[in-house]
Amino acid sequence: MIIGNRNYEGRIPAVDYAHNDAGAIKKFIIDLLGYDPDNIIDLRDATKAKVEATFGNERTHQGKLWSYLDAQGGSDVVIYYSGHGVPGQKDGRGYLLPTDADPDHPEINGYPLDTLYANLAKLEARSITVLLDACFSGGSHGGTLIRAASSILVSPREIHAASGGVVVLAAASGDQLASWDEDAKQGLFTRYFLEAAYGAADANADGAVDLGEIKSYLDRTMTRRARRDYLRQQDAWVSGAPETVLVRLGEAE
Repeated sequence: MIIGNRNYEGRIPAVDYAHNDAGAIKKFIIDLLGYDPDNIIDLRDATKAKVEATFGNERTHQGKLWSYLDAQGGSDVVIYYSGHGVPGQKDGRGYLLPTDADPDHPEINGYPLDTLYANLAKLEARSITVLLDACFSGGSHGGTLIRAASSILVSPREIHAASGGVVVLAAASGDQLASWDEDAKQGLFTRYFLEAAYGAADANADGAVDLGEIKSYLDRTMTRRARRDYLRQQDAWVSGAPETVLVRLGEAE
């Protein structure tokens, strides 16, 4: 499942490289993980209706993603999102921002992260990995999203409350911003996650790249690059057992 939200309605700044990131992740999923292209749901500039149709909502988890899964529970699910995220000003929850949503009122038209995690936890799957190239502070690389927050970044509650064996890697922690790589024309998180997954993070050279190795690689590369280019702190956030293997190099061959 891939979502690349670049073009937003109204005053919301574009996420310039979201489509590039989504395309690079799709290539990774097909070429390295060996997924059948027919099993990939690829959404660009997804509205709230499309997001809910895919993941379900508070009433049901049986959306389009559910319909794609092996009924015997043998599917490995990868969720990738590049786009804006915002905190709810009233409830402090973290929200994915569909392209037709209002960042000042995500409680009405955003997609709650805790709903996403709850619905994913109900899926019968062998593994579920969530990759979020987004931040949830109310700020963005292109400027502040929430008018009511002025220039103050917000630290929302319960952004990363994944459970049920769902592994999460997010581009930034707390009130941090998710930065871009202007030269590579990608999000910093996506660029360095892909470097890690293609083998740069395989520190013990055992042909398996696990969650702990990817986190260590992001700490060495992405965090340093954000400091050097933007004088800002950006630390990847992870949820899951460090020994969880995300990539077995050469399997797709």
